[in-house]
Amino acid sequence: MRLTIQAGVVGLTRRKKELLDREYSNLQKFLRGDKTVPLYSANKHQALRYYRRVKHKEYPLSLRNDLINLRRAKAFWFLKIPVYGVRGGIKVPVKPHREFPENAKLCESKIVKRKDRYIAMLTFEFPAPPVRECFSILSVDLGERFVATAVLWQNGSVMKALFYGKEIRGVRRHYAWLRRRLQERGLTQVVKRVGGKERRMVNVILHRVSKRIVNLALATNSYIVLGDLKGIRQRVNGKGKRLNRIVSNMPYYRLTKMIEYKAMLVGIPVITTSEAYTSITCHVCGCEGKRETQGLFVCAHCGEYSADLNGAINVAKKFERWMSYMPIHGAERVNQPITSLSWKPHP
Repeated sequence: MRLTIQAGVVGLTRRKKELLDREYSNLQKFLRGDKTVPLYSANKHQALRYYRRVKHKEYPLSLRNDLINLRRAKAFWFLKIPVYGVRGGIKVPVKPHREFPENAKLCESKIVKRKDRYIAMLTFEFPAPPVRECFSILSVDLGERFVATAVLWQNGSVMKALFYGKEIRGVRRHYAWLRRRLQERGLTQVVKRVGGKERRMVNVILHRVSKRIVNLALATNSYIVLGDLKGIRQRVNGKGKRLNRIVSNMPYYRLTKMIEYKAMLVGIPVITTSEAYTSITCHVCGCEGKRETQGLFVCAHCGEYSADLNGAINVAKKFERWMSYMPIHGAERVNQPITSLSWKPHP
């Protein structure tokens, strides 16, 4: 399996900064058609290999795996980057956003420039961990009020219910209001900066939520069951501008991918299953109810429940039925074990 880790290039000397700036700038000129610029030969070959169709944007510096290495010296990691005119390349200190995996092979990586900073996108390859044997279900319902509602389901009952990411809705509303005010004043450049800050704030929350979900699954030996949100934008189309805006802005896909890769690193199986009817079915009696509001589910027989909690329990019960009683190709019905880290049951 592969994992890409971002590592900021820090503490550059003036000379190393000039060399890296020149290599990066000459790469852009080379891709625009100037074949006479001084550029390291392997970086030229990588550019021709990956960037056959060039548009009007900046491209990262692609580094061949046999020309780079990563070494630790005291408290810092140093990355060797090949540049034109320097034998052996330059060694630059990097600060990763997380620990590098042990006993992993460093593969082809990239150097990205963001404003005046360089970020190394380091790709590692290592054996996938063995799939853990799980005995319970952690179902996750992705919603608007809470970005994730997690239900720990064991032996047919709810052992724990947790609600995550409520603050994302407040962040989204604040920046939506701020963008409108800035657009009214014609401050388009400020709008772009604000959008970048909003995305970073949301990503911090998503990483925290996904980490908590995976840690809970790890501590309780649970499968992680996620609702399949494919086509959600089409399903809510025509149900009002507000709901369309909410669904379009909520980072469901990003959170799903964060949960999947974090779970994969520790051997927790992640299952994606259909969410059909889980939001309008009562988890107690199985009758069809209705969503009075975005966060409230009402059953005529059983009363009111949190809509997110109701959906998460229904997802858990649906997967439990699949695990215990599942037809295979129309033949005999057997129990089907989870043998991979990412599995999708038949609808």
